Amino acid sequence: MEFSFTSEPGIVLIKHLSTLIPSGADMYVYFSISGSRLMRADYKNSELSIKEITDDDELSLIIELRKPRKNPYSWELQADKLKSVLSESKKTIQFDISNEDDHVVLSMRFNSVHDKENDVVYISFRTDLGIFGIEAGRISMNTENKTIIANLLYKSCVSVIKTAQSDLTAFNEFTVKTKHAIDSVKIYKERLKQLTEEHHKNTVMLAQNFISGLSVKYNKSFVFTDECINFLRNFSSDLPRLQSIVEKAAIYAYNLNSAQNTQIITIEEEYLEYTDSDTNIKNELKIGKKSIIENDHVRVDIFLNRLENAVKRTIANKEKTIGNNVCMYMEPAISSAAITLFLKKYIKSVNDIFNEDPSKFPQSRKHFKPLQNVILSSTKLVNSG
Repeated sequence: MEFSFTSEPGIVLIKHLSTLIPSGADMYVYFSISGSRLMRADYKNSELSIKEITDDDELSLIIELRKPRKNPYSWELQADKLKSVLSESKKTIQFDISNEDDHVVLSMRFNSVHDKENDVVYISFRTDLGIFGIEAGRISMNTENKTIIANLLYKSCVSVIKTAQSDLTAFNEFTVKTKHAIDSVKIYKERLKQLTEEHHKNTVMLAQNFISGLSVKYNKSFVFTDECINFLRNFSSDLPRLQSIVEKAAIYAYNLNSAQNTQIITIEEEYLEYTDSDTNIKNELKIGKKSIIENDHVRVDIFLNRLENAVKRTIANKEKTIGNNVCMYMEPAISSAAITLFLKKYIKSVNDIFNEDPSKFPQSRKHFKPLQNVILSSTKLVNSG
C-alpha cells in the first residue's frame, strides 16, 4: 500500500486537482524529483501519465519555466498558443486585457522541496464556466471569475501540499521510532537468547559436576543423553534442588542397570523429576493446563513413532520383540527400562492417542508387550472392534 503523502508533491498536486476540476480541463505539472531530475505529469481525458523529461530542448524550456516569479499564479494563453509561443520565443510572455478570452490557461507555482525552483501547474480551461456546470447563457470567464477560481484553486493546493508534507514528516518520525523500537526488541531478544544459552551451559556444567562424584563412588561413568541435556535448559530453581534432582536421576539409572555389568550408566530425560517450581517450562505451557496436555501428547506421539520404527527393525532382523532387542533399535538407543518407565509415566497420553486413532503404531501394539501392558482395557476393546 502506498500513502498519498509519500508521493512527489507534483503528483499530489495533479491528483488533487483532478478531483476538484470537472472533466474537460487538461492539466500539466512540471516538477523536480531527487537527483535533479525533471518530470512531467499530464492529466487528460481522466487519465494520468507521468514521464521523465530527457529531451534537451524541452529541458531548457522547463528550466526556464520553473524559475521563481513574483506572482504565485497567473492566466496565460490557450494551450496550443502557449506551447507555440513558448517554443518559439522561449521567454516570458506579457498579456494585456485586449486578448482576455485567450487567457484560459491557469498557471500556478509552488516552491519545490528538492531545489530552489518552482513546481509549475498548468490547467487549460474552456472560455466559459460551463465546465463547472454553470449554464446561464454560458457565462464567460471574465477577470473577476478568473481571480476567484485561481485564488480558490491555489489556496486549496497549498493546503494539500502542506498537509501532505506534514503527514510525511510525522510518518517519517513514526517510522524512525518504530524501527528503533524493533531494533531494541531484536537486541533484547538476542541478549535474552545469549543469557538463556549461558544459563543452560552453566546448568549442564553444574549437573555434570554433581554426578562426577557419583562416578567415583560407584566406579561407573554417568552420562546424560542429548534429550536429558536439552531438558535441563528449562531448569530455573536453586543449586541444591538441581543437585538433588540430578543425583536422584543418576542413582535411579544406576539401579535400573544394576543387573547388567555395564560401565557407562546413561541418564535419560525421563529420570529427571521436575516439579512446577523447578522449571520455567516453555512459555506456552504457562497459559494453562491444556497447553501442557498438548505438549505431552506431542512428546508421546514422537516417542511411539520411534518405538514403532524400532519394533519394525527388530522384526525385519528376525529377532524377538522384547525390550532388550527393541531398545537397541531406538534412535537414539535407550535402555529397556527407560522404555517401560516412559510408557508408565505417560500412560494417559498413550491411551488418548490410541483412542483418537486406533490405526496408529500397529506393529508395536501387536508385538511389544511393555506397550500392551499400559493400554487400558477400554482402548483394547476399541482396537479389537
